[in-house]
Amino acid sequence: MTPEVTSTYERRCRLLMRLAYPARFREFRGAELLSTLMDLAEPGQSSPTLRDGLDVLRGGLTLRLREHPPVWHWLPYRAFGWRLPWKYRWWARDDIQGRFFLERHVVFAVLGWSLYLTLIQSPIPLPYWPLLKVSGIAYLLLLPFRARLRRLLLARHEFHPDGASYVKSALQS
Repeated sequence: MTPEVTSTYERRCRLLMRLAYPARFREFRGAELLSTLMDLAEPGQSSPTLRDGLDVLRGGLTLRLREHPPVWHWLPYRAFGWRLPWKYRWWARDDIQGRFFLERHVVFAVLGWSLYLTLIQSPIPLPYWPLLKVSGIAYLLLLPFRARLRRLLLARHEFHPDGASYVKSALQS
């Protein structure tokens, strides 16, 4: 393959892996998966075949679903910031360090309060626009504290601010 075709193919494979797999998987196994995809490439091919792409997406989705905590652990984590059991701590780390971390929490809060207001709603329907206004204001007020919230939740799940595990550090010393 020519260098520009290889770089285009490699870029598209990396994009596919970024869509499919969590960052932690790509950090530890990404080079292995990328080299496998590069070995599968035919000369002159500029993107993975549909079958290979769907295979990577299926594998990533399967991994994400396998690592996701069950709803009875996930709901208190998302609603109140409770600590997940040890088995799901690395999933929590990925979630906390992930993109749109604060936005996920704000959207969940809006949906939760909307459900609560719907269930206790009086015979006169309550408008939802005040809830959306308050949520928007809360989001804007929380934006400066995003990094602090992230560090706080990482510490609650026994991780350093950079995402390294306390337990791993203790084992190395």
